[in-house]
Amino acid sequence: MKKLLLTCLAVLFSLSACVQMTPQPDPDTNLPTKEKEVFTGNVDYDPNPQYTPEEAANLVSANNQFAFDLYQQLKSGQGNLLYSPFSLYQALTMVYGGARGDTANQMREVLHYPVTDEELHRVINALNIALSSQTGSSGEDDQGFTLQIANALWAMQNGYIEPSYLDLLSENYAAGLRTVDFAQSQEAADLINQWAQENTNDKIKEIANPDMFNANTRLALTNAVYFKGAWRFPFQEADTHKQAFTLLDGEQVEVDMMMITEEFRALKNDQVQMIELSYFNSPMVMDLIAPAAGSWEAFSQTLTAGLLEDYLEQMSMNRVNLSMPKFKIETPEMDLIDPMQNLGVIDLFGMNADLSGMTGDKSLLISTLVQKAFIDVNEAGTEAAAVTIAVAQEKGMISPDPIIMSFDSPFLFLIRDKETGAILFIGQLMQP
Repeated sequence: MKKLLLTCLAVLFSLSACVQMTPQPDPDTNLPTKEKEVFTGNVDYDPNPQYTPEEAANLVSANNQFAFDLYQQLKSGQGNLLYSPFSLYQALTMVYGGARGDTANQMREVLHYPVTDEELHRVINALNIALSSQTGSSGEDDQGFTLQIANALWAMQNGYIEPSYLDLLSENYAAGLRTVDFAQSQEAADLINQWAQENTNDKIKEIANPDMFNANTRLALTNAVYFKGAWRFPFQEADTHKQAFTLLDGEQVEVDMMMITEEFRALKNDQVQMIELSYFNSPMVMDLIAPAAGSWEAFSQTLTAGLLEDYLEQMSMNRVNLSMPKFKIETPEMDLIDPMQNLGVIDLFGMNADLSGMTGDKSLLISTLVQKAFIDVNEAGTEAAAVTIAVAQEKGMISPDPIIMSFDSPFLFLIRDKETGAILFIGQLMQP
C-alpha cells in the first residue's frame, strides 16, 4: 500500500468533549463472574478536583511538549505515523504514581511535569473532566462528537497492591482493579483485548498478546481514548475525485481527493501552509500542516510545540478552496520502550527500576510499553482511537537479551583443563 505523507496534527484531546471517566459495569459475557469483578480503593473517584487555571495550562503545555519530543523519536523514513501522546502520557503518569527515587525523577523530567506530585494526578483528573464540560449533542443526521477516556488496572490474583496506590488510581483516574491470572496468558490477553475493544468502539481489537504475560507478571495498566466527530463543514462525496498525491521521493500515487470551498482559519506563506478544520457543535479541531515542497526533512526535524503555537497565532479566517485526501491509518503494535529510553527514562525498564509505590518493594520493572492507534478521515468527519498498555513484571524473572555470537569466519580454538589450566590442544579454523 502506498504511503501517504500528509501531516495530520489532530488536536483531538485538548478541548472539551463527551468523556466517560467513571467505571462502567461490564456487559454480560460468558466470562466467569470473578474475572468480571472490578474493585476500587478506599477513596471514591473525585468528580470535582480542585485546581487552578494556571496549573491546568501548564500541564497541557507539558503534555504538548512531550508530544513533540516523542514525535522526534518516532518519525522515520517515508511511512505513515499515528500515535496518541495523550494516551501514553496518561498511562505513564499512572505508572509514575508508583515510581520512586531516580525512576520517578527520570519520568518527571521527560514528561515535563510542572506541578508537585500531590497536585499532578488531581490536575490530570481535572483536565479529563474539563474535556466533558461541553457536551457534544447531536444535530441533523445524528451529527455530533464523542470523546471517551478509560483507564484500568489489571493485577495478578492474590497479589499485593499498595492501598495508597490503588486509592490514587481510583480517586484520579477512575481506574478500577481487575484481578486476572497472568499465568493463563492467553486468557489474560483476551480479557484486556475485550476491554480495549469495548472502549474504542471496536477500533482497537488487539493490544495485548500472550507473550506479554506469564506467572511472574504482577500488574498491567491500560488507557484507551476514542474520538468521533462530524465536520462542521462536511465534504460532499460527489466532489471527491481521483487526483495525484506526490510522495517525498517524487513518485505520484492516485488517491481519493476530497474538495470544499469554505471559510477556515488558515495560514499560507513561503515556508508552510496550515488549515484548521472544525467539528460540528464542538470546540475540537483538526490541523493540517504541510511545509514548502522539498523542505519536509528540515521541517520535521524542527517541529516543536513552540513552533506549532507560533503557527496558530499567525492563522486568520480566509476563504479557502481546500483539497485533501481521504485516508485511514491503523498502526501495528508500537513498542515505546526504546523511544522513552532515548528521551531519558532509563531505570523504569531495567533492574534499577523503583516501583515500590505499587507493591511496597523494588521487585518490579516495566517489561512492556506498547500502543496501537487508528484514524479514519473521510467526507463526513473523523474517527480515531488509541490504546496504551504498560506491563509490570518481577525483575528476577526477566531474561536479558541474549548475546548473538556467530563463528562464521576464521577463528582460534583450544582445549584446556579448567582445574589445572593446562592447554591440551590449540588451533585455528580458516576453512571448514
